[in-house]
Amino acid sequence: MTGQRAKLKLAAGVALIFCVGALAGILGASLYFEEKIEKMFHHRPPRAERIVERLTHDLDLTPAQQEEIRPIIMAYDQKASDLKLQYRPQMKVLHEEVKAEIRIRLDEEQKLKFDELNEKLEKRFQEKQEKRSSSPPVEDPRKDPE
Repeated sequence: MTGQRAKLKLAAGVALIFCVGALAGILGASLYFEEKIEKMFHHRPPRAERIVERLTHDLDLTPAQQEEIRPIIMAYDQKASDLKLQYRPQMKVLHEEVKAEIRIRLDEEQKLKFDELNEKLEKRFQEKQEKRSSSPPVEDPRKDPE
């Protein structure tokens, strides 16, 4: 009996150490990837500048070419943003239509999950919009101070 009890304690101890190690690994990986994602998406230069950087890298643009191309990309970026704002209401209507078409084909349990999923997505979208509207515009570091 004592030998069996000792084996059980040993097995429980090994299992406990394994579980603690697994949890520590999961927590560490989670924190690591959260930090990586945060840096990737929240500490990036404006989109237009990233496009210029990419073109510079891919095409070996000279500094003079960069300065000629930068205003073109900036104007494009502004026009694209304006178009997004212009068509956002129509896209929202289309999105609602698609959601309704999908929802009528689901059973009750699936509908609940689908509604939860859409609520989460809508919340993330709203947070993203609020973050964009509340963040100050990023200044171009190459502009001369006046």
